[in-house]
Amino acid sequence: MAKSIQFKSGDLLFRRGDASDCVFWVRHGEIEVLRENGDNAILIGHVRGGEWLGEMGVIEGRSRSATARAVSDGAAEVLTPQEFLDRVSRDASLARGLIQRLSIRLRTIEDKIAGDLLLSTREAETSENGAPSSEALPNDNERILLTAGSDSLRSRIGPSAIQVGQLPFVVGRLPINGEASPPRSPDLSIDDQPPFRLSRDHFMISRSQGRLLVSDLGSTLGTVVNGQPIGHDFMRDTALLNHGENRVVAGGWGSAFEFIVSIG
Repeated sequence: MAKSIQFKSGDLLFRRGDASDCVFWVRHGEIEVLRENGDNAILIGHVRGGEWLGEMGVIEGRSRSATARAVSDGAAEVLTPQEFLDRVSRDASLARGLIQRLSIRLRTIEDKIAGDLLLSTREAETSENGAPSSEALPNDNERILLTAGSDSLRSRIGPSAIQVGQLPFVVGRLPINGEASPPRSPDLSIDDQPPFRLSRDHFMISRSQGRLLVSDLGSTLGTVVNGQPIGHDFMRDTALLNHGENRVVAGGWGSAFEFIVSIG
């Protein structure tokens, strides 16, 4: 049976590099997830009541990829790997979410082996006459604009809005000298300097089942979409975009790479 723990503000639940020997289900309270980047600890998101923490390390059999520290008093259930797997077998929605996420991870690995995901996707969505299919283009009455949400980003990409003319649309960092090109060729490549906040292929805007969404592409520091962190250290790799303005921050809270994605 899962045990319960109480934690206080400032308590460390685990550190990066620790063994992934348990999974936390947060009953209440708030936990910040931190990733070391050079000499700095970067806040990449929060886990709150009703959310899981540390599940993917257990599923993948990998050590902790980030540090988890409480920012308020709270409580959590602590499940052994077997207890967590038993919970998954009883909870269809939890199982479905994990299967979808692992499927995305597997597809990412396959894409890295096969080559450029963006090129292959566009080729697959091209009809026999060479015209892109409707899924590859925004709807006729749907306009997608990308603008800088911070002065620092504005100095890199300019003040004008960038119109997204074809999906998927990938945003990433320009490789530095000696660094390999990313597996997915970004549609928007942005300069960054060490310690990097932006990964070479960081996030992607795409459409799934008629809805627009943002997917984190396995970036080092994750992505925050309208306040919701996504990426390796969180329960989701994707987040839906809303009609109107959406804020997408690449590289953790406080990153200069803050984008406004406008859907209209």
